[in-house]
Amino acid sequence: MRGDFAQHFLGWNFFRHAPLLQFPMGKNLNYGEYLGSSIVFTDSTPLFAFLFRPIASLLPEPFQYIGLWLALTLMLQGIFAYKLLSLFSKQRLAVLLATAFFVIAPPLWWRITLQSDALSAQWLILAALYLYFKDQFSARGGMLLLGVAALIHAYLLAMVLAIWAANMLQRRLKQQISSRAVAGYGLASVLSLALVMWVTGYFMVHSGLSYPSALNFYRMNLLSLVDPLGLWSTILPNLPRSGGEYEASCYLGSGMLLLMVALVLTVLLAPLARLTGRQRQTAFTGHWTTLVPLCVMAAGLTVIALTNQIAWGDHVVLTYRVPADIESLIGVFRAAGRMFLPVYYLIYIAVFYAAFKSIDRRLLPCLLALLLVLQLLDSHVATQNTRRFMQDNHWQSPLKSPFWEQASTRYDRVGVVLPFAFSFDFDYFPLALFASNHRLAIDTGYFARIDMSRLASLQRRKAQVVFSGIYDPRTLYVFGNDPIATALWEQAKINAGPDDVWGKLDGYRVLAPGWRHCAGCFSFDQALDRGAGPAPKPYVLGTAIDFRRGGNADAYINGGWYPAEPWGRWTFLSVAALWLALPEHTEGDLTLDISGHAYVLPNHPQQTITVSVNGRTLGDLHYTVQANQATRQFRIPAALVAASHGRLLILLHMADATSPQLLMESRDDRVLGLGATEMRIR
Repeated sequence: MRGDFAQHFLGWNFFRHAPLLQFPMGKNLNYGEYLGSSIVFTDSTPLFAFLFRPIASLLPEPFQYIGLWLALTLMLQGIFAYKLLSLFSKQRLAVLLATAFFVIAPPLWWRITLQSDALSAQWLILAALYLYFKDQFSARGGMLLLGVAALIHAYLLAMVLAIWAANMLQRRLKQQISSRAVAGYGLASVLSLALVMWVTGYFMVHSGLSYPSALNFYRMNLLSLVDPLGLWSTILPNLPRSGGEYEASCYLGSGMLLLMVALVLTVLLAPLARLTGRQRQTAFTGHWTTLVPLCVMAAGLTVIALTNQIAWGDHVVLTYRVPADIESLIGVFRAAGRMFLPVYYLIYIAVFYAAFKSIDRRLLPCLLALLLVLQLLDSHVATQNTRRFMQDNHWQSPLKSPFWEQASTRYDRVGVVLPFAFSFDFDYFPLALFASNHRLAIDTGYFARIDMSRLASLQRRKAQVVFSGIYDPRTLYVFGNDPIATALWEQAKINAGPDDVWGKLDGYRVLAPGWRHCAGCFSFDQALDRGAGPAPKPYVLGTAIDFRRGGNADAYINGGWYPAEPWGRWTFLSVAALWLALPEHTEGDLTLDISGHAYVLPNHPQQTITVSVNGRTLGDLHYTVQANQATRQFRIPAALVAASHGRLLILLHMADATSPQLLMESRDDRVLGLGATEMRIR
């Protein structure tokens, strides 16, 4: 189990042990404890989670439904593609062959390759388009589809909602329903949808939902329809792109592209066909009331997918400003390029409609079969890659010590120090799997959205617990390997209580409160981390900590910083630290001076940075485009210094850090928060 599949499985593995009667029903607090997690934000396909939860006690351990879901998804993709295409043609063989193109559509299999099992449910889009093109209006069908989409994935819900709105407009233009009925259906749909989302747990995360700065990074490229990403074609070349545009992969497929060429040739050769009397009826029989709402919807989704920095290859060809409120709203869907999917399938429908109407019915099945085989052969690299990726991957937990099994009966939760900070060299999955299998809570994990203010507060509380030496007796503490966690680990070894035991087990640094009271339990004698760890650098009050290249900051920084530049240095990601030791017998309150600026631009106009010492919040640094260079002062209470014997761990929490690449300002992918030039304690 790895990658996103691991995230999705863990969400379910925790949820299967959650209370059956709870509200919201999708609440999943044991995974990401204190952070307000729900089954929605682990992308664990809530529909199946709710389906299997009542019978969880009857299911084997472990049990996962990812394979079942993907099989159902592919089957429904074929079913709804066939039903949709059958609205435009009675040629059953041609419709079946055209359906196969929908089942092997590159964006569908690309999502499977990216382990986005919930987002693979693109049959929802086909079902919504089927309801759109049906002669009869089905209000109940549309509302049911919205509810099902909400129980699968938020992006798919947004796409289905766009098609539903276009369908309502279409039915009104055709006078199938009145304006009052439109208002009534709209209100009923919104209220029922809000209820489904509330019950599922969409509203448990209150901030951190919108990422406007990521919109341009995950945009769609103008070349996406013909860019095979180096996987889906051995004929067409891998085209240049930038940022995260792979998220919006919408390659049509070599067979589809050749079918479009064939249709263009059919149009060009129409005069010759008229002369020979072999021309077929090619006129579109749809009414403008069908086309206009569809075109408006498609144009809107395309604008969102392309974002306000439109790219051709790796060049931006057009940039325009978007009001901040609209950008913030769209920013909820940070991978904006995904929103093109309904338009992609409309292109498929239009191409096959034209083929049904303009190509000889005796020739069409042969042509479609030939192009289908060609597309399958041309995409064999992607097929082999997906097959190889999906093959059995036997994984064994590194947690081999008998300690873990014993600990599961003594503790209620696993507390990671620090949660989510610098997880590159910290494997959270074995710990989270251990916690979920033993019905323990854990305060770290991998989530689609997270409340950064809650995370920063949790990180400060963890630091405060370590410096106070007062540990929760029902929490097993596991320390990460990053520099900040290492500093806290060294502090924990100093002030651990007489009944607390610490050591290194199976590659993890563990502090077990009250373990010495456990008679007959695992002995830590062989696990003690007896070696002397890093110590904070002595600091003389009043000395300037210079962050410029050649300055003295390297002696004090302790993780979360990029290399120095001539002017100073940037913080790295969301947490940065300094670790230092004051002279003994330092008395009285102290003042911390911080000089610098933040990474702010007109399209990312402000940053707030929270400053804490030994887990105690001192205050916030506020930077805006208009006020972005200053020296700020914070008071460090004398009691805080005395309690830690002069050891100070200064943490800077950046909730709004972003990168120039995400903002499409440059190819610089560093995540920048505070640009520090100097700090001083006096």
